[in-house]
This record gives sequence, structure tokens and C-alpha cells, in this order.
Amino acid sequence: MTLKELIMKVDFDSLLPYLEKWEKKNLDNIYAFREAYDILRNMEPDKDYRGEVTIITTTREDGTKITQVNFLDDNVWEKELAKEFVFPNGMQLNMEELAMRCLWEITFYGFSPVDREDTFSKMFGRRKPLNRYEVALDKLEESMWKHQTPRKFRARDEDGARLTIAHFPFKFCNKPMNRSKKKRKYRQDKREEYLEVMAKRETLIQMLTIPGSSFKRSDVEFLFDIAYGIRYDYCSVVLGTNGRLDYILESMTKYQQLDLSRYDHAIVFIRYSSCYPPDNTELETFRQAVHNRLGYENILFGTVVENNECEQIKVMLLLNKAV
Repeated sequence: MTLKELIMKVDFDSLLPYLEKWEKKNLDNIYAFREAYDILRNMEPDKDYRGEVTIITTTREDGTKITQVNFLDDNVWEKELAKEFVFPNGMQLNMEELAMRCLWEITFYGFSPVDREDTFSKMFGRRKPLNRYEVALDKLEESMWKHQTPRKFRARDEDGARLTIAHFPFKFCNKPMNRSKKKRKYRQDKREEYLEVMAKRETLIQMLTIPGSSFKRSDVEFLFDIAYGIRYDYCSVVLGTNGRLDYILESMTKYQQLDLSRYDHAIVFIRYSSCYPPDNTELETFRQAVHNRLGYENILFGTVVENNECEQIKVMLLLNKAV
């Protein structure tokens, strides 16, 4: 049996109880697993690829058995789907639980092929600072690296990125600091924390005000001053253009548990193609349903029309807490 055959036998709602038990600390992102599962169900496996998924069961000291799924997070999804399961002799598995474990493994680096590539790009690539806060953060880290790391432990790669020789931390990180150095480290840590937060907020503001957006920068600059917030991204994983916003609404209501009391206002940003726009009635129905779901008086709705031929609609939800 291949992974593709397994996920076509088991629907998402059947594996959901196992996923909620496994991911009980992250029930706000169950919808992302559902999107990933639907992407996999709509995707065709690479027929020319041959690979295996091994299933291993180990027993803890307390007698609890743990099932491990190996070799499902190291390749593109079309090839993962083509892999054949290798089960230990005599092993009996619940197919719903197995499907859940496979879904968890294959989404280790992201909930879509695009997310997966972005993750690898961040892990192995060097991205240039894109806004003033990222530039300031990069300058601070450069200064700290240059003045606080001994020269013999510093190096740069072929792209000029900063490197610290691996054994440096073991030799120096626990070295006692005097009061002056402790105060310097505290200031640097606070400055880093501030710049990281502001860089993320500036990035969000730029995303919300891209060309074609209904938002002006003045509409969303208040994000700089919120106490805290959280972001969720949804995608309509449906074939064709019917029911796209209904799919996203179901993600918000059926497949996501949120503590809405932690926030007091929200931004909802809807992205769609100029080739496949939703009609006004569909948009208004979605807005009203989201308003009812969140229950806040202050909710900003915005849209952006993109010049592409993507049928899917994407929605960004920002939940914020005022200072």
C-alpha cells in the first residue's frame, strides 16, 4: 500500500480524533493539517519514483507502545505519495491513526509544498534585510558578532554570512560576566527583541498594503502599537471556484479552536485572482459569518486582487490585543 492509497481510504474527519489527541497543545492550527491533507488527496504521486515508508513500534519502560513513521519528511510530496509502506511482520495498525502519523510527518517542514520550500530557503539560504527594522537588527548582530566573538572563532561563508566556529559556545558561553557585561547583554537582548517584533509588524503592514489592496498604510499602522497578536493563514483547497470561502469558513469554525478572549480586535485580509474573483454576495456572506464567529466590534476587512491565474482564495487573519 502506498501513502496515496492510504489517504484516499481515510478521510480527514476519521483521523481527526487522533490528531487532536496528538496535537492537543496546538488545536488552533488543526485547519492547516486539513488543508495539507486535502492537497495530498488532490495530488498525483510520482509514478516513476520508488521509495519506502517504514513503520517501527517501540515500547516505553511503562509498557506504552509508540508507533513511529520514518522517511516521510525528506522529499517532495509527489514522491512521498508514491512510497510503499513496510510493516513489521504480524503488526496490526489502526489505519486512521497511521494516516494521522503520516500527515504529521509529511508536514514537518510545512503544510504545503510552497511552505516546505520556504522553510528550506530560510534554513539554508541567506535573505537580505527587507525593511528598516531588519536592517537595524542585522547591524546589531553584526556588531555583537564582530566585537564579542574572538577573532579566531569568526568566519564568513562564500556569501558573506557570519559564521561562528562550532566549539566556541562550549568554551565561552558559560564564562562568568562582570556587572558591566551583564548590563550590556541585557540591553542587547531587549534591543534584539524589540527589533524582531517591529520587523515582523512592518512585514505584515507591507503585506496588507501591497499594490491592489483596499488597505492604505494609515489603516493598519496601528499594528506597531498593539500589545500582542497572532496570525493565521487559510487557503481554499477545493477543485474549481465553488465553495472557496465556505471551505475557509469551515476551517475557522470546525477545524480551529481559538481563545478569542485573549484578543479584542481583528484584521481579515482576503486575496484572490483577478481571473477568478468571488462575487459580492459571497464576500458579504463570508464577512458576516466571520464577524459572528469572532464577535469583536472592531474588525477590519480588506481585499487584494492579484494578477495571477490561481483559483484558490487565501485569507489572513490577525487577532490583536490593544495596549
